[in-house]
Amino acid sequence: MMGPDRIAVLVGAALAVLLQIALAPYIAIGPAMPNFVVVFAILVAVSRPHAYGAVLPFVLGLLFDLFSGGPVGAMAFVLTAFSFLIARLYSSLENDTLFMPLAMMALGLLLVELSYGLFLMMFGYSAGLFEALAYRVAPCFAYDLVIAVILYLFTSRFLRQSGTAHHNITQLR
Repeated sequence: MMGPDRIAVLVGAALAVLLQIALAPYIAIGPAMPNFVVVFAILVAVSRPHAYGAVLPFVLGLLFDLFSGGPVGAMAFVLTAFSFLIARLYSSLENDTLFMPLAMMALGLLLVELSYGLFLMMFGYSAGLFEALAYRVAPCFAYDLVIAVILYLFTSRFLRQSGTAHHNITQLR
């Protein structure tokens, strides 16, 4: 049975893929194109570290690979590994300040962009290491981080309000 949380994640995943295909190429700033799929997978890993495993990031990464024209399986592997790592690391820290989820998302996004950049270099992206870091990894990481922070602040506010309302209702009974 699918609960509202699972439906919301599936709708969010579909929206992330749609935004990646339809919007991301048109809002690129120089060499930096946002990666909505990566942002969403890392956001889910931080906001729901115990609820979702490796299937969601693998499917999202595979869809990204198929639609982007990059090496098939590279983003699927990278996204699966690092979203799982970030979810486990975040849940083991048990720190619910605002800084910790943002730091974990930044770490996850950086690791995904670095690893995917290395995969691209191994599979034929013709650039030196410094060029790849300066012109692909760093700008994409910065763009992804801005989107991730905005989405996290929006979703955490939304989830907190709905959680507070639910908490108040259960206290009235």
